[in-house]
Amino acid sequence: MRLGGKWIVAAAAACLVVAGAARAGEARKVTVAAPGAALHFYPFYVADKGGFFTKEGLAIDWVNVGGGSREIAAVAGGSADMAVVGMQPAISAREHGADLVAIGKLFDTYAMELVLSNAALSKTGIKPDMPIDEKVKRLKGVTIGVTGIGSTTDVILRSWLMKRGLNPQGRVAIQPLGNPAAMFAAFQHGIIDGFVLGAPWPEEAEARHLGKVVIDVVKGEVPELRGVPYTAVIMRGAYVKAHPDIAKSVDRALADAMKFTKEHPDKAQALLKAYFPKTDEAVYKTFEPAYRASAAETPVISKDDYTRLLKWVAITSDKPITVSYDDFVVDRYAKEAAAEVLGK
Repeated sequence: MRLGGKWIVAAAAACLVVAGAARAGEARKVTVAAPGAALHFYPFYVADKGGFFTKEGLAIDWVNVGGGSREIAAVAGGSADMAVVGMQPAISAREHGADLVAIGKLFDTYAMELVLSNAALSKTGIKPDMPIDEKVKRLKGVTIGVTGIGSTTDVILRSWLMKRGLNPQGRVAIQPLGNPAAMFAAFQHGIIDGFVLGAPWPEEAEARHLGKVVIDVVKGEVPELRGVPYTAVIMRGAYVKAHPDIAKSVDRALADAMKFTKEHPDKAQALLKAYFPKTDEAVYKTFEPAYRASAAETPVISKDDYTRLLKWVAITSDKPITVSYDDFVVDRYAKEAAAEVLGK
C-alpha cells in the first residue's frame, strides 16, 4: 500500500502531536484482540511486559475473543483496534472485502503442533518419529479440535492433508471449540482425540501424560511451511490512515522489544512467563527457547515473506488469492522502526 505525499505530511504532524502527549503522560488506549496466551506473539508480549508500549505512550487493553477468525471479525467490525493473529485468516478476509492490513511481523514460523491422545495414537498407529507423510496418511477417523473454522489451526490441519492429496472431508472430524483453554479441557475429558495449537498446550498435554505431540512445525518437519511467516499485527486500513501515530508507535515498540530480546534473552524469557502463570517453570523452559529463536527479528514483512505465505495459503484455497503485497502490507512504519532501532 503506497501513500501519497499529503497523507505522509499529515501523518508526520500527527506523530509530533502525539509524541508530545505521550511525554505529558497521556496514554492512548489501544484495544487488542487476542486468542489467549500463545508464544507465537513473542515480540508483542516483550513490548507489553517490557514497558516498550508504555514508552511509546500506549496503554494496551487485551480482549480475549477466542480463535483467529474471531479476532479478524473483531478488528474488521471495529470492536478492536488491532489483533495479534496469523496473517492467513486476515488475507482471506481481505480477499472477501474486509479492510485489513498488516503493519508488523511477529513470528517467522508457523508455531503449531498436533497432539493426539494416547488412545488416538493406538488407534491410528501414529508414532512421533515417523516421517511427516506417513503420519498424515494415518490421520484418519479421529476428532481434532481447532479454535474456529477458517482459523489458522483449522487451515493448517487441512493443509497437511490436502498437500498430500487427502480430502479432510470425512477423513477427520474437525471440531471448532473457541479458545485454547476450552480446547484443552475438551481434550482432557476425551471429547476430542487431538488438537492443533501452539505452546504451552501441547507441552502441558505431554507433561500430564495425556498424549503426544506428533507434528511440530517449529522443528521444521513440515516442508511446505519452512520459511513461511506466521503472526503479525493486523489493523483496519482506515484505522491506520486515521491513526498513523499509533501504527508508528506499535512498530517502534516491537523493534525495541526485538532488540531487547536479542541483547537480554534471559530477561525476555522471564518477562514472558507472566503470560503462563499456570505452566510449570520447568515445562515453560522446555519450549520457550525454540519460540524465542523463531520470533521475528524485524517488524518488516518483506515481499519474499508474503510470496512464501501465499504459496502455502494456495494449498487450501479454491481459487488464487488476488490480494497483493501492496494491498495488504503497510510497511512504512516497520521499515522506519527497523532502521531507527535495529539499524536494519
